[in-house]
Amino acid sequence: MIRRAFTILLWAFVLPISAQQNPHITQYTNSPLSMNPAFAGSRNSLALDLSTRQQWVGVEGSPMTYMANAHTPINDTRMALGASLMSDIAGPVMANHFSLAYAYLLTINHSHFLSLGINAGINSNKVSLSSLRLNDNTDKNFAGDIDHTITPSFGAGLMLYSPYYFLSFSMPRVLPSNAEYPGEGDLEYSYNQQYFLSGGTQIAFTNDHSVRLSALARFEDSMESVYDITALYNYAGMFTAGGSYRPNYAVALILGLQINENFGIHYSYDFPMGSKAMNWFNFQELTLSFDLRKYFKTNLDREFSKPRSKSPTRDDGSARSIRHF
Repeated sequence: MIRRAFTILLWAFVLPISAQQNPHITQYTNSPLSMNPAFAGSRNSLALDLSTRQQWVGVEGSPMTYMANAHTPINDTRMALGASLMSDIAGPVMANHFSLAYAYLLTINHSHFLSLGINAGINSNKVSLSSLRLNDNTDKNFAGDIDHTITPSFGAGLMLYSPYYFLSFSMPRVLPSNAEYPGEGDLEYSYNQQYFLSGGTQIAFTNDHSVRLSALARFEDSMESVYDITALYNYAGMFTAGGSYRPNYAVALILGLQINENFGIHYSYDFPMGSKAMNWFNFQELTLSFDLRKYFKTNLDREFSKPRSKSPTRDDGSARSIRHF
């Protein structure tokens, strides 16, 4: 009974906050593949993003999120492939998600593309009771682990983009799934459906100075909707500074540095606001972005046929990566 009660409380209060299928990511424009498979190939390079997010900074066993996203266009085609790995850890609770993505690019006109994407993967959940530090290490109720469950996952999304703006809509989990533990008092945890709507644009003042505006809305069944509004100042495509506002949740400071054409580093720090229990502590996030173009061939089917009259960054970077919006 002790083990059952502990497990129910653990899943009821920890997992809904930390191990949802998509946590609240501040740098959503740096790792969009985890939300929408249509972003596969959008950087016209072999792109790799490594991210970590720590919640409740300073609290032992606080939730941690690790993400790895990789995607690339297939040379001489309109197709692209990608892979996404996400791991949520909160004390003894671990929730993992892995998926493969496929995207196909359609040309609307000389300045607009529509990318259609699908993804398929698996969810894995586990509770490691044996990893807990207890006053009584001989308590048999916490001697073992709760067997992990594996459930399938399917998703779809689309993205319309041009040198001027982008619009995106996705359902990362088309089919809801449940993690069931019949041996633990018929415990069950549901993965709710989520819907993501995002968009962004860039206002160029000169060739070196611009402001990037973006917004993200996430809707989840039986949950409160969450919105992010982000404004970033960009200098010469190399330095980024700005902030993000998430009503009733947090405000964030965001910094970015593009070391060279192939490597960038991005950091954000969230300051809690509002009365939500999960906002009693701060959040921080770090993303390393790599773009390998050595093996990428120029594909005219992926390039805008009419360039912009004014380029906001050098080398028309706005057409290369979604981070430039």
